[in-house]
Amino acid sequence: MKSYVSGLSPIFFLLFSISLMAKQQITGRVVDSEGVPLYGANIIIENTTQGATSDQSGIFNIQNNQNLPVNLVVSYIGFKTQIIQFNGNDSITIELESGNYFDEVIVSASRKAEKLQEAPAAVSVISGQSLSESGGSLAPLRSLINSPGVELQQQTGQRINIALRGSSGIFSTGVFPMLDYRSLISPGLEYFDSQNSPINNIDLERIEVVLGPASALYGPDVTSGVIHFISKSPFRHPGTTAELIYGERNTFKIAARHALHNKKKTFGFKINARYGSGNDFTLDPNDPDDQKVLSNFRKTINRADITSEGYVNTASPGTPLLTTDGLQQPGYWAGALNSSLYFRPVEGMEIVTAGGWNAGKAIFYNDLGEGVNFSNEYWGQARFNYKGWFAQTYYIKNDGGNDDNPVYLNRTGFIVPLERTNYEAQLQYNFGLPKFLNSEWSLGFDYRNATANTENHVYGRNENDDDYSIIGGYFQGKFKLDPKVDFFLAGRYDGYNFTDEKTFSPRVALVYKPNSNHNIRVSFNNAANPIPASDIYFDLPTQINQGLDVWVMGGKNPYTFGSDPSVDWLIPGVPNTSIKDGFPLAAAYSQVNELVLQQLQVLGSQDPQLAPLLPLILPILQNGVPGGFAPAAGFDIAGEPLEAEGGSAKLISQLSALEFGYKGLFWDRFALGFDVYFFRRTAGGGFGQISPIVNFVNLPANLGQNVQETFQPQIEQVLSGVGLDAATAAGTAALIGQQLNSAYAQAGEAFISELEKAGLPFHGVIPTQEAPKLDNAQLIFGYLTRDPDAISRDWGYEIHSKYFINDAFSAFRNYT
Repeated sequence: MKSYVSGLSPIFFLLFSISLMAKQQITGRVVDSEGVPLYGANIIIENTTQGATSDQSGIFNIQNNQNLPVNLVVSYIGFKTQIIQFNGNDSITIELESGNYFDEVIVSASRKAEKLQEAPAAVSVISGQSLSESGGSLAPLRSLINSPGVELQQQTGQRINIALRGSSGIFSTGVFPMLDYRSLISPGLEYFDSQNSPINNIDLERIEVVLGPASALYGPDVTSGVIHFISKSPFRHPGTTAELIYGERNTFKIAARHALHNKKKTFGFKINARYGSGNDFTLDPNDPDDQKVLSNFRKTINRADITSEGYVNTASPGTPLLTTDGLQQPGYWAGALNSSLYFRPVEGMEIVTAGGWNAGKAIFYNDLGEGVNFSNEYWGQARFNYKGWFAQTYYIKNDGGNDDNPVYLNRTGFIVPLERTNYEAQLQYNFGLPKFLNSEWSLGFDYRNATANTENHVYGRNENDDDYSIIGGYFQGKFKLDPKVDFFLAGRYDGYNFTDEKTFSPRVALVYKPNSNHNIRVSFNNAANPIPASDIYFDLPTQINQGLDVWVMGGKNPYTFGSDPSVDWLIPGVPNTSIKDGFPLAAAYSQVNELVLQQLQVLGSQDPQLAPLLPLILPILQNGVPGGFAPAAGFDIAGEPLEAEGGSAKLISQLSALEFGYKGLFWDRFALGFDVYFFRRTAGGGFGQISPIVNFVNLPANLGQNVQETFQPQIEQVLSGVGLDAATAAGTAALIGQQLNSAYAQAGEAFISELEKAGLPFHGVIPTQEAPKLDNAQLIFGYLTRDPDAISRDWGYEIHSKYFINDAFSAFRNYT
């Protein structure tokens, strides 16, 4: 593992070198036409990023450094956006008229604040009120279940994977989940551990879901969308909240939040804590299909011995760490504790520092098989906002388990530690150029670096060269061509440490707003999609069987077989042969010969004509060996033909998306929208079988034929030697040869049947030249791009509608 110690980020100097300036407070209250406070209304000083959100009493407070008077833009879902002039009154009351949900302000579509109607992507928002009323209190992701284009994949009792627009995956995801602008996935793993995350449902203010590729602003791998969890500020949501849940499957959860701020609202803090546990979805030992899987589980979990070459030695049991009963652990648990400090030293500036711990233990199912995951994760974050500047940095360390609570695979019994760190730094500046097409601009820079320490158990020979770094810069311009038409142009350029390839991800979008109730969008996005670090650096066994190991090898190096690939036959005593030659018939003959000879003796006792010939025939069959080979062919585990052809993994693929969307509000009550999109993907390094498995082809027929061809001439010669004339000797030998052909062909069928009964559905494998050099044969899986020029295309759509019956009730229907 490589480790790095860097100096203080320039961001920290920026955070703590700001001088104090004079402040002015704008306070007020937002209510509806009946005087009922509106919780969550957005109030922003026009043409700035300064603003606030009203609390449960409708009260807001903004620190202002603009010259008076200023215009306040006040918006709230279901109400008309209003512009109110503030000229220095102590406090104002703002009464909003019923309007529409387009007036809501979001921050995730363009990495800055904008109205929902102006967003250049399909966006949906789950408000704090909806979160408190939904079933998401048990798992915050459940709140997304009714969002258009969102699919929740329940993997275990509490682990949920997110898919947007069909981007399903067992282990990885193309979704970019964030909590308060901080990524919740490692840039090297593309894995979102929803169970072991710092999200606390009672601390969520809202969730913003952005559909479609977003690499132009957020970077590589953001191929299907962004889900941004935005937590509650202590300024808008002070106080104490507690939550207690108990339900079926021993489900238990307790959570608490406490937040305070000073009177001037220049300093605030909050603390979050949660713990949950329950019974997981496990394989049933009484179910025949589940029992087949459980029969492969190891009952001793070991730290593996590492060979001098740097990979796991599957021939050695290793060092025992714990024992199991061969079943899955039924219970899971997860906990988190974190705190945040908010500081507003001058008007319009906000500095937030946060940090915490989260941990969990549970079973998992993924591409590598079944296992148990445990980890402690520690993180720290600092972010800064001031006059168009946004900067943040954060650091995450995950211990990847330990000897007392290891991460392991059930089918190998070996631990798979994945200690990892992730450091990111981001800087963005937003500014306007009103004289240049009335445009607004964002310029930004990202640095991401992920390191890992797997103790050679996971990354094996790649352990000392497994870093994953991305450096990128991006821009976005918004051109207000007309009060009703906005044009967006964005792009991002990225470089990587694991390849010399550079990528550019553009975005072009046109947003037409015929009036305040309708929005029409057309956009083009291109997203770079590099394969994650695990897919590059894997070098680990995932199953260990008698005579055969299954390995996953990453795409860092090419997969090769050489000019004359050799078959490792899984039948004891059979030497390796070239796939071109096939299976040696002598090996099959030696396995069945004794049985055939016994059958011949039985037949001889029943056939007076055959009995006197047996003393002449049996020595020939006992001492001879047929030549030749039975043809062999390679297959994948699904039974489809697979050749031993090497190649490389394409480390970066591209996804392009063309999208057309519409949102509208009719009669101020009925919201209707749809999105139609077309995807085009270039080939990438997809997971698949590299080594062919090998089976005999027509072995029984070939065995019988070769036995006849080998021994019939010898039998004819012996018969001639005992006095038979040539014609009689030849005719008798031919008759015996045909009988031997049939007998050994039947024996060949029985030979294959016995192999199947012994649990050998295939007969050999062809390992790559890079496979570990161990006693067992190696069946290799990996990340090979078989057709680098392949293009895949697909399309889809979402239809979503919602009817606001009254202030308390609404009905919706979505279809994807």
